[in-house]
Amino acid sequence: MQTILQQITAIDGVIGSTIYNDQGKILAAACPLILDEKQLGTAAGTILDCLHALQISQTMSSMELRFSEGRLIVRPLIGAFISVLCSKNVNTSMVNITLNLALRKLEQLVPKPGAAPVVAATTASGTEGMMLRIAHLQKGDVSSSFDQLGMVAVSQATAKHISNFFGKSSKKFKVITDAGGGGVFPVMIINDVEMQYDNALVVGPGIERKLKVEEGAKITIELA
Repeated sequence: MQTILQQITAIDGVIGSTIYNDQGKILAAACPLILDEKQLGTAAGTILDCLHALQISQTMSSMELRFSEGRLIVRPLIGAFISVLCSKNVNTSMVNITLNLALRKLEQLVPKPGAAPVVAATTASGTEGMMLRIAHLQKGDVSSSFDQLGMVAVSQATAKHISNFFGKSSKKFKVITDAGGGGVFPVMIINDVEMQYDNALVVGPGIERKLKVEEGAKITIELA
């Protein structure tokens, strides 16, 4: 969820975004540091009070609150809500298009009542690496030379997540498979408008054969 919120917040004019359940508990947030979890929780509670007072919490598809210096867009999820705080000059069409794409994934990531929290990326047991899933390279996403150059790829959001995880970035990843295989590969950053490569290492047919992995397989990466 955090990765998706970071993609939304990266839109020009978006100040921050939060996801909270129907009790007002913050599930994820990508907001300026000046806003702590208590303040975000208070804001979420106020929004929920407004929705309940208007008796639209179960039927609302979207709500936009406008202020002199900004606006707040609220969208419902199953058992939760997402709020996006924007400046007054934000491109609302861009925000809404991004939200429409993001909501499909967020519906799957929001913890169901009584379920264990979803962890986007975890360290692999016994290593200091970061665990990702393997994703196939989709035709047209990057140039045809990608696989010929022996490269792997990650989306911009995943690259930022990796940088935060390790505290630094690198132009090469060491990839380790569950079977103990792997290798060191140069990394390409790709645009992922539809957010299909969140927390994924994107590989072409050549690298896939070399690693002996299939789409969806879990691998561990380390900075090389």
